[in-house]
Amino acid sequence: MPVTTRSDLFIPEVLADAVAGAWPNRIALLGTEAVVESRTLPGGTKGGDTIKVPYFGVLGEFEILAEGAALTPAKLTMTTEEAVVQRAGKLFEVTTWASMAAMYADPYAEATRQILEGARRAFDRALVDAAASTTGGSVQTVDASSGTINYDAIVDALAAFGENEDSVAAVVMHPKVLNDLRKAKSSDGTPIFLNPQDGGRPRVLGLPIIVSRRAPVISGTPNTYVTLFVRRGALALWYNGTPSVETDKDIAADTVLAAVNVYFVAHRYSRLPGDTDPVVVRLVTS
Repeated sequence: MPVTTRSDLFIPEVLADAVAGAWPNRIALLGTEAVVESRTLPGGTKGGDTIKVPYFGVLGEFEILAEGAALTPAKLTMTTEEAVVQRAGKLFEVTTWASMAAMYADPYAEATRQILEGARRAFDRALVDAAASTTGGSVQTVDASSGTINYDAIVDALAAFGENEDSVAAVVMHPKVLNDLRKAKSSDGTPIFLNPQDGGRPRVLGLPIIVSRRAPVISGTPNTYVTLFVRRGALALWYNGTPSVETDKDIAADTVLAAVNVYFVAHRYSRLPGDTDPVVVRLVTS
C-alpha cells in the first residue's frame, strides 16, 4: 500500500503555479510610471547573459505640404540597448509543511506571498540602482550639497530636464531628506511639501515621492544624500513570467530543499525616443 511521506506533501509544481498566477502587476518602484514592465524575458536566459533591450524610435514631426504635394515616407524604427541579466532567488528547507497544512494554513499560499514580496524587493533594489548609476549619458547631477534640500534646489533639478520636466513620474528620496523637505519653504514662506490627507503619496511641487533608504547616501563629513528624479518610461524591467521552482532531497536531515529563481533585467534607457534631455536627474544635498 502506498505510504504518504512528509516530502510527498510538498509539490513544487503547485507552488510554481501559485507564484505564476499571482505574478502580474508586480511593479517595481512601487507602481510608478517611471518603469516599463514586461514579463517576456526569453525562457532560456541565464544570469550574466547580455541581451538587447528594444524600444521604438519616433516617426518625426508632421510635414507641412502645399496642395498636391506628396508626403515623404518615414520608417518606424526600433533601437536596442544592451543590458545584463540578473538572477534573484531563494533557497528554503521544507520541514514543517505537513504540520502547517494540518494545523491552520495553506503553506503554498504563504510561500507564494513571501516569494512575490522577495521578488518585488529585488526588482525594486535593482531599479533604484539602475536609476542612480552615474554611468552613461542619460543622467545629470545637480550639486546642492552645501545645504539641505530646499525650494531652489528642487527647481534647479527640474530645470535640468529642459522641456521635459512635466514627464517626471517619481522622486526617490531618503527618509532624512524627507524630514528636511518637510521644513522647506518657498520664498514667500509657504511650505513646499504636501502631506496627503487621503492616504496617497506625499508630494513636492506636485511630484509623487517614494521614501526609501535605498536612495543613495554618499559617505563623507558630513554625508550627502542623492534624491532621484525619474522620468516616465526611463526604466525597463524585463523578467521571465514563470519563476522556476526546483527541489532536492537532503537524505541526512530528511528534508526537502526548494529553490526559487527568477531572471530579470533592470535597465535605464540612454535616451528616450525623440529627445536629448536626461531621463534621471540626481539632486545631491547634505
